[in-house]
Amino acid sequence: MKIVYKENEKRIILIVIIVITLFFAGLFAQSYIYRYFPIENKDNLSNNEELFLAQDSINDTAAPIITFIQPSLNNTLIIETSYFIIVHISDDNPPLYGNVTVQISNETNVFFSSKMNNTDTEFWRFTWDNISLYPNQEVYIFQVLAIDSSSNGNYNWSNAYYVFINTSIEDPPPLLNLILYFIAVTIIFALIIVYLNKKGIYKLRKKELGDDLIEEE
Repeated sequence: MKIVYKENEKRIILIVIIVITLFFAGLFAQSYIYRYFPIENKDNLSNNEELFLAQDSINDTAAPIITFIQPSLNNTLIIETSYFIIVHISDDNPPLYGNVTVQISNETNVFFSSKMNNTDTEFWRFTWDNISLYPNQEVYIFQVLAIDSSSNGNYNWSNAYYVFINTSIEDPPPLLNLILYFIAVTIIFALIIVYLNKKGIYKLRKKELGDDLIEEE
């Protein structure tokens, strides 16, 4: 029994020694890895990414590129009392809300400047309401200012777009169109009837005159 007990005691002591040895070996290995093979944690990666973006923002010196979508052509006629002004803006550091402004003016006065809304990643829109309150039958100028979100604050003005406002022109309602069409067709039909009647009367009169001449002979 004593021999068996001593054997078990030796095994327990050996297991304890092995566990302690493995524990300290693990601590040593961990210390060695962190010392000679540093591993960037998530925070370090995030900081490096932010640093890269900041450096990229500093290096950005390109101004935003502004393209008008609506109106798409100069000298566009606007007859509505509400109109959407839409532009496309491309930039590596897109403008933030509040940094895209549309200016509406004529040849002599600036009527107002207003912030545009970001409807998509690169599309911006402004709704010009109550156009009929402004001087009618005049040329207006649309121009957009955009400032990107880089640390340099690069900015650019769009080309000036000229439009002609005439809100007194209104499309007639469908019923009025139908009535006007009916009147036009009726007038044309009546003119044709009158023409044919006159032509028939002329031929009849000519025939009667011919018959009278024959009888006189």
